[in-house]
Amino acid sequence: MKDTSLTASRGHATLTPSITVVNTHGTKKYRAYVCYRTAAGEWRQVTGSAPVPNVPEEENPAVHEMAKSMAVAAMEKNMRGKLATGKTGTPRTHRLSEAIELFWKDKTKRNVRGNTRYTYEKQLAAVGKRLPDKSISAYSTEELQAVVDAIPEAAKVLKSIYYQAVREGWIRAADDPTRYLRIPAKPKVRKAQTKHTEDWIAQAPGLLLWLAEPNTTDPTTGEKEQNRFHRFYALYLMEMGMGLRREEVLGLQWKDVDFDHKRVSVAERVIIELRGKATVKTSGKTESAARLLPLSGRINDVLRAKRDAERGKPDDWVFRTGKGTFFKPSYLTAIWQELLLAYHNWAIRDDIARSRKTGKPRQWPDEKEMTKKQWSATGYGPWKWRQHDNRHLAESIMEMYSVDWAVRKDILGHKTESDVTARYTHTTEQKRREAIELIDNELTPKEPEESYLTAEQLRAIEEEPDYS
Repeated sequence: MKDTSLTASRGHATLTPSITVVNTHGTKKYRAYVCYRTAAGEWRQVTGSAPVPNVPEEENPAVHEMAKSMAVAAMEKNMRGKLATGKTGTPRTHRLSEAIELFWKDKTKRNVRGNTRYTYEKQLAAVGKRLPDKSISAYSTEELQAVVDAIPEAAKVLKSIYYQAVREGWIRAADDPTRYLRIPAKPKVRKAQTKHTEDWIAQAPGLLLWLAEPNTTDPTTGEKEQNRFHRFYALYLMEMGMGLRREEVLGLQWKDVDFDHKRVSVAERVIIELRGKATVKTSGKTESAARLLPLSGRINDVLRAKRDAERGKPDDWVFRTGKGTFFKPSYLTAIWQELLLAYHNWAIRDDIARSRKTGKPRQWPDEKEMTKKQWSATGYGPWKWRQHDNRHLAESIMEMYSVDWAVRKDILGHKTESDVTARYTHTTEQKRREAIELIDNELTPKEPEESYLTAEQLRAIEEEPDYS
């Protein structure tokens, strides 16, 4: 016979419930819960929930009080059911496979797909090979730590799985074995970054020069056409030239830019995307994300010309749509790949035209023009990189010129402090300005190389007398 007798628990002598707000698959609910103890001395919990009203609590507290009362009533009903069935001492256990299913339900609700979903699938497959399918409460921190040591990227997905389980009440937060996982701080470096960063730095000046022109000339026909990507010139210039994150650039308003002192306040607000919808967040990615950065002379001039042309007001977004609203981050990412394809094809035609004029071999003989479908099918290479890699270009240039790590950290808004002296090291604005100007100089097109001279110019050089 099952024992259903209860005793008072942790101050809940009268079973007075506690109430909290939880987020269940995107829906906010009031959750009422109490802890009780069976005659066998085991702690148990019973809960009940009710939806949180859409009206703010300060505007209509009575509606919220009613919702809380409904949550308490649901909890009491569940308690009566447990007492009637005698199941208070036999809580259900949930296996790892069930927790993974719950994880996928949440990701599907959040509309996660594409490369992100593929990454999760690979990580979960690797975790499944190392962990048997048993109750989620049966895993120890040591057992999960062994998995994380072998697969560092699995730490994030394991924490997310247990977070969902705690939120659903499948396991107590105090019993979550992922709370004490030691997560390696080693940054992830993609193979494409290691292989092609120098190529990207070499291509960036020409790309920015092409973006800076409102109209482009077809190298083969000589016809002029409107450059529809010119409107994004200042945006991508700031990403490459200052190492700003995509959400930081999109969150800029004209009041953040100080043209007189050539500086900008970054990450006062950022534009993020949740469930396919762009929204404003009032702080950056980390505590150190909000920072005051100097502007190079070129970026300052480009932004000033943009503000004057658009008659921008202090509260206007620096980068805005035709309706005056901020851009959706994923839209800018799609535009970035279209832009790279258009520049690639233009540069190849230009390479062919120069070769015909000078009679010299092509600079990129293996490169051909591509269609959108062909471009999508190719991986990252010398001409193709992610929008986020623009930030890595700035970082790589500073590293190439041995800019002090503390200056790089301040410019990029990194939080990690890999050295104790970071607590006591403060960089000056002059140091940061020198670093920004150094990046800008590297991204500025240099004088044309001899391979770009015409046949007539080459003959003139050869015919010059030698006075040495």
